[in-house]
Amino acid sequence: MKKLYFSVIYLSISLSLTALAVTVNADPLHILLTNDDGIEAPGIKAVEEALLSAGYRISIVAPRSQQSATSMKVTTKKLSFEKLSANRWAVDGSPADSVAVALDVFLSEDLPDLIVSGANFGQNLGSNTNLSGTVGAALMGMQMGIPGIAVSVGLHMSESTAKPVRFPSTLSSFPGAADFTIALIKQLERTQPSSDVPLLPANMILNVNYPAIAQNKIIGARIADVARRGGFVAEYVAGDSMNELKINLLHEQRRDLEMANADIDLFSKGYITISVLNGHLGAPRDADYALVNRVNELLVK
Repeated sequence: MKKLYFSVIYLSISLSLTALAVTVNADPLHILLTNDDGIEAPGIKAVEEALLSAGYRISIVAPRSQQSATSMKVTTKKLSFEKLSANRWAVDGSPADSVAVALDVFLSEDLPDLIVSGANFGQNLGSNTNLSGTVGAALMGMQMGIPGIAVSVGLHMSESTAKPVRFPSTLSSFPGAADFTIALIKQLERTQPSSDVPLLPANMILNVNYPAIAQNKIIGARIADVARRGGFVAEYVAGDSMNELKINLLHEQRRDLEMANADIDLFSKGYITISVLNGHLGAPRDADYALVNRVNELLVK
C-alpha cells in the first residue's frame, strides 16, 4: 500500500510540475546533454527522448566512445570531433572534454541553462564518485559556470553474462531514471527564485542514482551523503602473458557504518539517491541545505 501511495504521489507531483514549469521561465530551458558511455549509448538516448517529450531545447555533445571512470580527465593535445547534426557533436575525448568544448566552442554564443550528464550505465556512489566520468562532466560544467545534474542507473554484476543482452535490469530502468530526471528539473524550475539566477547554486551539482529494480519496488527519493567507501572495486588477477594483469569489477562489500544516510546504503535498500556535491574545494558551507529544501517535494518522507 505504501508503494502504491508513493506512486500516486510521484505521478501527481510530476503532472503538477509539468503544468507549473512555465511560471519561472517563459522559454524552455536549453539543456546540454552529455555522458561517459558514448553518444550512442542507451542511457543518453533515454534521457534525450524524455527531455524532448517534456519540451526542452537540447544540444548533445558527448564522447564518441566509452569513457567510463575518466573523472575530469582533459585532453592536452589535439582533440577531434564530428558534427552529426544541427545540435549534436561527437568528441574524441573525455566527458569533461565534451563539456569544455561545448561551452567554449560549439555553444559559446548560445550557452545552456543546465547540463545533464547521463544516464550512466552503472551507479556512481560512495568513493566511486571521484572516479566517475559522468560526475566529472557535470563538475567541468560547474567550474565553467553552468549548473549540472549527473544521473546514473544501477548495475548488477551478476547480470554480466545474461542473455540475449547483458545487464537487462539496467536497460529496463533507463526510462524510469529519465522520467525522474525530468521531474527533478521541473522541481528546480518551480523553486527557482527568479529567471536571472542559475538553476543551482554556484559550485554545486546534484548526483542522482537510480536503482536497477522494478519501478514498483522503488521506495522513493532521499537526500544522501556520499559514503567514504562503496561502489565498485577492481580485482587484479594474473593475465595471459607475463607482466599483464586482468581487471575484474566487483561490488564493494564494506559499508560506511558511521554515516546514517550513506548513499550506498540507501541505494541498496531501493531508494533513488540525490547527493549535493560541492565543488568549491574549500570548507563546507550552508548553501547545500537551501538546495535540499528546494527538492523536498520529491523526497519520500
